[in-house]
Amino acid sequence: MIKRILQLLKNKENVQLIANFFSLISIKGFDLLIPLFILPYLVRTLGIDVFGLTQFSLALCMYFGAFIHYGYSITAVREIARNRNNKEELSRKYSAFLSVSILLMLTSLIILSLIVLAVPSLNEYWVLHLYTFYFIAMQSLFPSWFFQGMEKMKYIAFINLSTKVMFLISLVLLVKGPSDYLLVPLLNALAMTLSTIISFWIIHKQFKLAFRRSRYSELQKVIIDGRHAFISLFSPTLYNSTTMFILGYTSSNYIVGIYASATKLIDALNSVALLLSNTFLPYLSRNIRKHVVFSKIMVMGGLVLTAIAFIFSEQLILFLYGKENLEVAFYFRILTPMVLFIFVRSAYGPNFLMLIGKDRVYKNIVLYTCLSFFIMAIIVVPIFEIYGAISIMLGTTFVMAVLTYIYFRKFRRLVY
Repeated sequence: MIKRILQLLKNKENVQLIANFFSLISIKGFDLLIPLFILPYLVRTLGIDVFGLTQFSLALCMYFGAFIHYGYSITAVREIARNRNNKEELSRKYSAFLSVSILLMLTSLIILSLIVLAVPSLNEYWVLHLYTFYFIAMQSLFPSWFFQGMEKMKYIAFINLSTKVMFLISLVLLVKGPSDYLLVPLLNALAMTLSTIISFWIIHKQFKLAFRRSRYSELQKVIIDGRHAFISLFSPTLYNSTTMFILGYTSSNYIVGIYASATKLIDALNSVALLLSNTFLPYLSRNIRKHVVFSKIMVMGGLVLTAIAFIFSEQLILFLYGKENLEVAFYFRILTPMVLFIFVRSAYGPNFLMLIGKDRVYKNIVLYTCLSFFIMAIIVVPIFEIYGAISIMLGTTFVMAVLTYIYFRKFRRLVY
């Protein structure tokens, strides 16, 4: 066993993969812990009603976050990884990706402003929506895709760890009651702004890359080449954010608070899938035949995590939210199968179909599934409220996982 480990460590790619994994562990591990501190604090400090209001605003702005990001966690990572030894091409790619993000951010701000001005119920909390958008925009501009493509995730680990500790401390010191709810997105936005500024400084100083004006053809290429990945990553927002948005618009902030308290914990568990996916993506883009090992890790990890969450759901909610919010445990338990479904989709979608040139296939799976359940959500959620929202979440993730696996089996002969 020890000999086998030593043999693996002789391979530079394996060493880099392990280093990337532990760098991302520090990032996503902290991301997993952050909600376990912040969520209970916000629910208890703001109250479930006001907490629900902040999540409603977040659901609204998440549409624009996905738009600004434009699927870079797949396309940009892939392009940076393939050109990291060509400094001239790397500089062009970096500048083009960043330019498109900035243009999409400005477009999003204009659209959001018009929507908030036109809808009275949104206009009432326009400051909250503005601060939330500020946070989402900074989060989407953060160039994690560059560091992942360069397989230098240690920089992301350092930046995120430092700024998130600052955010957590400022939250505890400044948010003392329901009236302080505006500080939640504002403090988050300021921390994310600092992270983004530091990351650009590192790229310019450490990697010697300078942002330069991109030609129209380069921007057009980013948009055209990334459209399938964008649709694949944006489409889940149609059912995820829309479900939350409709629930808040047709029921109450209290119901949204209960629902968000459960789904946010599911998201924290799903960050483990994102951790493994982001770690292996640059490696698999060059060594796709290793996918068979990766897929086994993902499926087994999803099964174990789902089982643990289901069995200990009541104890987890009791510990995090207290006895007064134990009602959340019932809904959380129903949602736990989502964890396995997300692991399966991540294993066979972004880390297989999109790496063998089947971007369109994966895009269609995600797009048409999400559009179908988006239409269902408009009908089901207003009638069945939280149960309707849960059924939409479970149904969408299940169908995408099944279809992704079916098409994996269809195309695996191209690799295996």
